[in-house]
Amino acid sequence: MHVKDHDQIRKLFDDYLRMYATRDDRLTAYFSEDFSGFTGGGDFLVKDRAAWVAITRQDFAQIKEAIRIELKDLSIQSLAGTIAVATGFFTIHLPIQDHVLSRETARLVLIFREEPGGWKISHSSISIPYDLVGEGEVYPLKELTARNAALEELVAERTQQLSEANRRLRQANDELANEITGHKLAVKSLQSSEDRYRSILNASPDDITITDQAGRILMVSPMAIKMFGCGRREEFFGRSILDFIVPEDRERALAQIALKRQGIATRATVYRGLRLDGSTFDIEVNSEFIRDATGSPSGMVVIVRDITERKQAEAETEKLKARNRQLQKAESLGCMAGAIAHIFNNQLAAVIGNLELAMLDLPAGTEAVQSLTLALQAANEAAAVSGQMRTYLGQTFFPHETLDLSEICRQGLSVLRVALPKNVPLELHLPGSGPNIRANADHVKQILTNLITNAWEAGSDAGKVIRLSVTTIAPEKIPTAHRLPVDRAPQAASYACLEVADAGCGISGQDIEKIFDPFFSSKFAGRGMGLAVVLGIVRAHDGFITVKSDPGQGSVFQVFLPVSAGAVPLGSAMPAITAPGLT
Repeated sequence: MHVKDHDQIRKLFDDYLRMYATRDDRLTAYFSEDFSGFTGGGDFLVKDRAAWVAITRQDFAQIKEAIRIELKDLSIQSLAGTIAVATGFFTIHLPIQDHVLSRETARLVLIFREEPGGWKISHSSISIPYDLVGEGEVYPLKELTARNAALEELVAERTQQLSEANRRLRQANDELANEITGHKLAVKSLQSSEDRYRSILNASPDDITITDQAGRILMVSPMAIKMFGCGRREEFFGRSILDFIVPEDRERALAQIALKRQGIATRATVYRGLRLDGSTFDIEVNSEFIRDATGSPSGMVVIVRDITERKQAEAETEKLKARNRQLQKAESLGCMAGAIAHIFNNQLAAVIGNLELAMLDLPAGTEAVQSLTLALQAANEAAAVSGQMRTYLGQTFFPHETLDLSEICRQGLSVLRVALPKNVPLELHLPGSGPNIRANADHVKQILTNLITNAWEAGSDAGKVIRLSVTTIAPEKIPTAHRLPVDRAPQAASYACLEVADAGCGISGQDIEKIFDPFFSSKFAGRGMGLAVVLGIVRAHDGFITVKSDPGQGSVFQVFLPVSAGAVPLGSAMPAITAPGLT
């Protein structure tokens, strides 16, 4: 790429970040009329400039203040004479207290195209990852620990703030009561007391509401306006505090107030808060009566905290703990199964060896030799199953080399086509070459054989097409539904996708979670190890496998293997093979 063009693209990228950070609407003039893109939190593809401009302005309207962008890395590449791509890694710092986004690395890809009016942005895509597994980890325990620590810190901070607010409120109340009792209250001291109340209300991160003895609201803090969706404080005055709790929780709230009236101490209580627009959210309420000089209740102070984020964090923590328990259980079962398969395989080796020795000592063609032959055949089949179990558990080790996935598929199909019935049509969508992967050739062929055999067995009617395709996709495009293994996330820059689709009977919802389990089969003649072996091989190659199926709608299996930057060794590639009957 020419130095002048490189510097121009760099300047355009820097201008983009600067105008985005300062919320400058002039940024929209940089977008091409022929535009596409997607946002970091979106689940749809934007295909025209007007929609992207609207999304950009909605972004600016949501956060009006300037943000800070910390650029970590940048790469500029020329894709053609008039097309360039800039990829940047950076951290976003919002103008609010943030414990998550500011610690994550955002990724931005801008594709520039030189048009008559100059360089324009024709594509923009941004991704902001969460729950990333740290280096050397299997499970996201570091991230979980960090989030738990942040949550505990937040709870401790809010608790301290609430205690300080309560202390200051009690102090102000005691001072006011003493002044009234001693007839020392004057206009100046009354104004000072009101100022202290106002300072407490304004500084509190929670809603502080003061009511009369009947529970009608007299005063609220500014946080109440934001928390309950009101336009101004006057909308609260004269209303019952029960109006801001869902109806099913009001009887419980009245019971708490009755206990407080009797002087019985109660803990903070959780309710469902009710906003003016009818939406609900989780709140934690502490309350106490304000008493006059005689000790009689004259009003009540109610402190309300929005605990939506805390509830979500607790739910996420429990979910991660449950998932961790399941993974630990699965790992223990896998170790046990692997040990059994290893012992079983060793015992079978002894059985097979002795059967072969016994057959050598007997005359050929005798009934004894025939019986021993059947026993030897059964032992070999059992040994094969044991080997498949070890493959599923990832306990078999074979050398990996750089392979052309499309070429390996062609080689495997030339052999597989002979074993399939002639009335099974295969539809191929294979690139001329690539993508390249680091894998064991025999294992890749076994994946292909098992998936196509499974697709053939799923078709009850002759003539149903089986489709095989090979593509390259980005890691974020890998589906998450019915994806295995579940204990890892895609880490490679790109993945080769081998897809086998059939138009067979499909898989029921209750079976789709079990199809990769060893020895599970819904077929009369199946042994239940084909897909289990595929999963074991995929796991050993740091890949993923997904399945999409509905009864009567066929099935789609996709295997994702990391793309290798290495070249296929000379002499390892074979000429393209076209098997008879392939279309």
